[in-house]
Amino acid sequence: MKKWEKEIIKTTIKCKAVHASIVLVASAILSSFDTSAEILLGSQTNALTRSILRWDVFHFLSRAMNSYGGWRSEHEIAFMPGIPLLMRGCGLVMAKIRDAHTLTLSDTLIASAFLANLISLLAPLELYRLTRVVYPHYTPAQAAAPALLMAACPPSPPSLLVPYTEAVYTPLALMTARMVAEGSWLTASLVAFAAASTRANGCLLAGFFLYEILIRPVLETRRLCFPPRIINVGSEHRLSRPTLSLTLPSQRIAFASLGTIASFAPLGYTQTEAYARLCPQAPFCTRTLPLAYSYVQGKYWDNGLLRYWNVSQIPNFLISLPVYVVGIVAICNPRITLRALPHYVLHTLTLILLLCFSNVQIALRFATALPPLWWWVAAHTDSRLARSFVAWSRLWGCVACVLWAAFLPPA
Repeated sequence: MKKWEKEIIKTTIKCKAVHASIVLVASAILSSFDTSAEILLGSQTNALTRSILRWDVFHFLSRAMNSYGGWRSEHEIAFMPGIPLLMRGCGLVMAKIRDAHTLTLSDTLIASAFLANLISLLAPLELYRLTRVVYPHYTPAQAAAPALLMAACPPSPPSLLVPYTEAVYTPLALMTARMVAEGSWLTASLVAFAAASTRANGCLLAGFFLYEILIRPVLETRRLCFPPRIINVGSEHRLSRPTLSLTLPSQRIAFASLGTIASFAPLGYTQTEAYARLCPQAPFCTRTLPLAYSYVQGKYWDNGLLRYWNVSQIPNFLISLPVYVVGIVAICNPRITLRALPHYVLHTLTLILLLCFSNVQIALRFATALPPLWWWVAAHTDSRLARSFVAWSRLWGCVACVLWAAFLPPA
C-alpha cells in the first residue's frame, strides 16, 4: 500500500474511532427519545446494540430476520435487499462462531456493524484512487486531499458506523466509477450490481458505462470543442487505458449493455417482485409506469415533486443547507475534464432529485458519494466557503452522533 493510501486509512480509522466513541458514550448516558429499540431488543439491550438499532436499521433488521431477507410489509419495498442480506449473513456467521442454534438480534446487529465499518473504511481510499484516475495530472498529495477531507469530516458519521446503505453504497459506487474509467468493465459490472443492491439510485451508475464506453470515444474522436474553463482534455493523454482500445462497436455495445443491466437488475427485480405480490389490488398497479418504489416512497415518506417544501420542514432544509450550497457551487465552478464530466452530471442529477423529490436532509448522508463536492472543497481550502464547510462538517458530525444515540432526527 502506498504512502498516501496508508495515511488515508489511518485518518479514517482515527475519525471513525472518535465518532464511534461519541455515539457509544452518548448512548450510555442519554435515554432514547424513542424506546422502540429497547422494546425490540429486550434482554439483548445494551449501549452497543441500542446505538446500532436506529432509523432505517429497523427495516433492514426486519428483512434480515426473514428466512430469505425478503420484505414482509409493503413499506419495506423502499429498501433494497443488499443490506438485509448482508446483515443476515453476518448474523449467521456470528451464530456459527458462538455455536448458537438460533439467529439473534444482537449477533446480527453487532456483526453487520463490524463489517459495515470495514467496508465504509474503503470510501475515502476509493475517492483517492478515483481522483488519481480522473485527474492524472494531480500529484499524490493533491489527489489525497479530497479523500482526507471526506475521512475527517463526513456530514453524517453515524450512517458510516452501522449497517446502513451509505456505509456500503459509497465505496462500491466510487469503486465502480474508477473501474469503468480504468477499463475494467466486467469487474465494474459486478461491483455496480452490488452497489445497486443497496440503494435504488444505484441504477444511475449505468451512466458511467454508457458514457465511458459509448459517448466519450465519440467526443474524443470528433475532438469536440468546449470552453476552456469547462473542459480540459490536455491532461488526459497520460491515461494508460483509453476507452478507444475497444475498436469494435459491437464490443463497446456489449460491455455498455452489461454494465447497464447490472446497474438496473436489482431495482428491476424488486419492482417485479412487488408487482407480482401486490397487484392488482395496490393503487400503483394501474399507473402508466407501475413502480412500487415511488408508490411506497410517496405513501410512507411523503416523497414527490416539491412535497417536502413546506414550513414544517424548514429545520431540515437549514440543517442540510451547507451540503446543497457547496454542491451547487461545485457545479458552477467546475474542474471538468472528459473523464470528470459524468461525475458532474450524476452530481447535478443527485442534487436535483434530493432537493425536489426526496427528504432533503438525506443529502447529509449522500454527501460522501458526491466526489465533485470534495474535489471543490479540497481545491479551494483558501476560500471562506470551503473553510466554513469543513468547520461545519466537523461540528455537525459530532452533533449528529449525539442525536443518533438519542434517537433524534435527522435520520
